[in-house]
Amino acid sequence: MTSLLAFILAIGVLVTIHELGHFWVARAVGVKVLRFSVGFGRPLWKRVGQDGTEYVIAMLPLGGYVKMLGEGSDEPIPEEERYRSFDLQPLAARAAIVVAGPLFNFIFAIFAFGAVQMVGVSGMKPIVGQITAASVAENAGLKQGDEVTLVNGHPVQIWQQALEKMLGAVVVGDTLQLEVVNASGVVQQRLLENPFGADIPEGMALLDKLGFAVERPAVPPRIGEVVADGAAAAAGLEPGDLVLTVAEEPLESWAAWVEWVRESPEQTLQLTIDRDGVIFPMQLTPARVEANGKTIGRIGAAVDLTEFRETYYRTVQYGPVDALIRGAEKSWNMSTMTLQVMGRMVVGATSTDGLSGPISIARYAGSSMESGLTTFLSFLGLVSVSLGVLNLLPIPMLDGGHLFYYLIESIKGSPPSEGAMMVGQRIGIVFLVGLMSLALYNDLLRLL
Repeated sequence: MTSLLAFILAIGVLVTIHELGHFWVARAVGVKVLRFSVGFGRPLWKRVGQDGTEYVIAMLPLGGYVKMLGEGSDEPIPEEERYRSFDLQPLAARAAIVVAGPLFNFIFAIFAFGAVQMVGVSGMKPIVGQITAASVAENAGLKQGDEVTLVNGHPVQIWQQALEKMLGAVVVGDTLQLEVVNASGVVQQRLLENPFGADIPEGMALLDKLGFAVERPAVPPRIGEVVADGAAAAAGLEPGDLVLTVAEEPLESWAAWVEWVRESPEQTLQLTIDRDGVIFPMQLTPARVEANGKTIGRIGAAVDLTEFRETYYRTVQYGPVDALIRGAEKSWNMSTMTLQVMGRMVVGATSTDGLSGPISIARYAGSSMESGLTTFLSFLGLVSVSLGVLNLLPIPMLDGGHLFYYLIESIKGSPPSEGAMMVGQRIGIVFLVGLMSLALYNDLLRLL
């Protein structure tokens, strides 16, 4: 239910932003807008504004549209209204209306990413952990304890930034050029060969392929924050409690504690707790939740990282101007990387297994919403960039297809023939149906 609600909210926000671009520019150049609809199908809510525009929220929240006077319609237009018809506008005005939808998606992404940077992003410092023998990392001379400061010339302060820059480099087949600072403070350059072919993993799996891990502290199973209505609070756990044993087995680390909780949904665990030197037993029953297609246990408690935060963690935060600049940079980088990945898929250099459909997007939406506002904003920014890029592809049925027709019109002095546009429309439908079918197939494979 969380995933469904988060998906509807995300699609509703991003579709509204996209269609608002078309709507706003159309009104600005004098075109009459007949309908502004978020969703398709039967209207759930409808009202007519003073300007005569019909505003609609429809049943299927998988898109939206702006219907303008004279847009692809054979209905006669009153003479006094002809100047407000979309089809009779100058080429530049029509192109501006069409490009405004994707442009608003990019603008939204810039502000979403910028807002995240203003609030601050916390993460682990990019310190190299254990090195795999005979790996790319070992051959390059990386050592455990090295802190990564530059990835291909880009400054990084936390692993999230480092992974984004590394992924962007390996997607285009570049060698990874890392600047690291060792434990003695000596700055060194390391060149890592690109071992990736068609399948490029993301996240920590990318580091595994390169042959090194993230340096993680040995965190004891001490409770930090406790959620008020969670299983931990119901059992009586408090911040500062140290979990000594589970089912009479000694507990050495927070990672082991998390594993116990995840593997025990709705199962009562027998604990031994140390609270300020007082040892006592406790029973705890993790709640049953669905996360990333799996059933796991969750108790509503966070780890206490107080003693490790300064050594291993860092918060990256910027002022308003710098945050927007960072947001623009991230939007540009994500746009170019998306195009590069698409290009590699077309020529067969990258697997299509990474394509995600509505099921996966809904799951990502739900998990990001549960992780907090900044994570959800980042998710919205990423999807908004993807929508902007996809809509600008020169494929009939998409905004980019219309822009392609306008380019032909500007060259030959007249629009493409109706027959040519009909053929293009069929090609566009086949492409979009094929793309959605492949994405949905990938979704079902992940579920199974």
